[in-house]
Amino acid sequence: MADQVDEVKSKIDIVSLISEYVELKRAGRNYKALCPFHSEKSPSFMVSPELQIFKCFGCQKGGDAITFLQEYEGMDFPEALKFLAERVGVKLIRENFVGKDNKERLYEINSLASRFYHYILLNHNAGKIALDYLKNERGVKLDTIKTFQIGYSPDTPLAFKKYLVEKKKISLKELEKVGLIYSKNGVAFDRFRGRIIFPLHDHRGNIVGFSGRVLPEARNDIAKYINSPETEIYHKSKILFGLQFTKGEIKKEKEAVIVEGELDAISSWQVGIKNIVAIKGSALTDEQVRLLGRFTQKLILALDTDFAGNEAARRGFETAEKLGFDIKVAKLYGFKDPDEAARKDPEKLKESLTKAKDVWDFIIDLIFERYPSLNGSDKAKISREIIPILSDIKDKIVQAHYIDIVARKLGVSLEVVSEQVNKVVGEEVEKPKLEILVKPQAKMRRELLEERFLAIVFRYDPRILLKNTRLIKLIQTPLAKRIVEEFKSFSKKHADFDPSLFASLLPGELVDGYVDLILKDIKGLDPENPERMEKEIVLIEKELSVLDVKEKLEEVSLQIGDLEELKDLKMVKRKEEEFGELTKKLNELEHKNFKGIIL
Repeated sequence: MADQVDEVKSKIDIVSLISEYVELKRAGRNYKALCPFHSEKSPSFMVSPELQIFKCFGCQKGGDAITFLQEYEGMDFPEALKFLAERVGVKLIRENFVGKDNKERLYEINSLASRFYHYILLNHNAGKIALDYLKNERGVKLDTIKTFQIGYSPDTPLAFKKYLVEKKKISLKELEKVGLIYSKNGVAFDRFRGRIIFPLHDHRGNIVGFSGRVLPEARNDIAKYINSPETEIYHKSKILFGLQFTKGEIKKEKEAVIVEGELDAISSWQVGIKNIVAIKGSALTDEQVRLLGRFTQKLILALDTDFAGNEAARRGFETAEKLGFDIKVAKLYGFKDPDEAARKDPEKLKESLTKAKDVWDFIIDLIFERYPSLNGSDKAKISREIIPILSDIKDKIVQAHYIDIVARKLGVSLEVVSEQVNKVVGEEVEKPKLEILVKPQAKMRRELLEERFLAIVFRYDPRILLKNTRLIKLIQTPLAKRIVEEFKSFSKKHADFDPSLFASLLPGELVDGYVDLILKDIKGLDPENPERMEKEIVLIEKELSVLDVKEKLEEVSLQIGDLEELKDLKMVKRKEEEFGELTKKLNELEHKNFKGIIL
């Protein structure tokens, strides 16, 4: 197993991988970006193509390509390894991972079930009614059915038993674990029996669950739609239907259209709205918002108008706003949903998306449209609905803007509306929790200078560590001294310097320090500019010399004090002479044109 892990790591290009998730910019021999793991305004996330690692100097997360996928995508180790192996064409030996890839087994079961359902819909008499319904009544084309892998679960007990259980050797326990069946009084039942099946993928393309829709002739006492239950791999709040097919178009168009159901998304996609996804219900969750944030910062909602009163939905908007999203809402005049609009008048649907309004404008307009007469009774109803919504707007400037709009629409003073909103917000302000803030000990200037020197030479020319003996003698901090010694030993055995090989041969306690040196952004310097780098090394040597003399002066001063107490006048005189020589040397170093390095 270790050999295969090393093989995958040796073939992967971490810069290429991470650049698919965040925008990397060249920084000398490394790359930098805003950290994807915490909020920041200045980039502190660094990627080294030489070491094939990343590190954020803000939140301290770091590691290799596998670690990145585990942190960013939430993959476990086998998932991340499999993903990278497929990317670089390494065929993993399955026996190495038996018992460690439970998720992969569940994905495999869902994939087999999806193939079964899809086959039944397209090739079996049992699926003919469902296929006719999709094609003739819902206008779903055959190519679209194949793209979205739509299927049908026959209205018979455990129809997939022969295929999944007997042929593919999947146990009933596994089928229940993945949510395909449920048990009642010891009897197993097909959860999706008699339903059109929509496979639910994660954004990487794994089938994590299913959604099932009844046919029109089904009994009225059963739910129109059901979904897989929450499982190890299916979490409703994290899934966006269609994203695995549309994420490229979302990135290209720089906006995502969000609808409520699978057929809303499929019908819209079929008429050319390719940058579309569907959520389950009208509540846009934090997880879905963050997932979409990987591809765009602009969202257009084309949801059921009931979402205006949905607190969970508004929380989703607030999350999106805090993360810098531009959110708009499309109003589908004359149609109950995007599916109907796409089938009857696709151009009008596209026009409604183009004319989408800001979310708070849409909600306020919608409430006022319900009470057009604006008599006293209507104003009271509007107030009851709209004041809690205004109080939910966390950005005070945005809130003030909409308070002003509502006041003008109601024909009342701004102060009256503000007072009502403040009543809902209440007087209670959460007191900040008292926390003990332990600040990390600040590094001394000598340590910063020595680290800067090593960061420069390892990027520019490590052989300087063998040539500039005068400067090397000035290095005193433990980490810097040990790394220099390790480099000298390395150079005796290796003619050429390989940063990755050097890192692999370092003692474990030095690796993190060395990685920081290699990845740290050297402000104001370009490693590709030899003249500038050489001047910086000269400046560092000069300032380290100044620090060295100052430290010696301090030491001699203390010695003089001790000798005076002992009344050793001969030694006092000798130390005073030494102090004088050091002072003279310091004056020579600190001439009027000398300027320290800005760190």
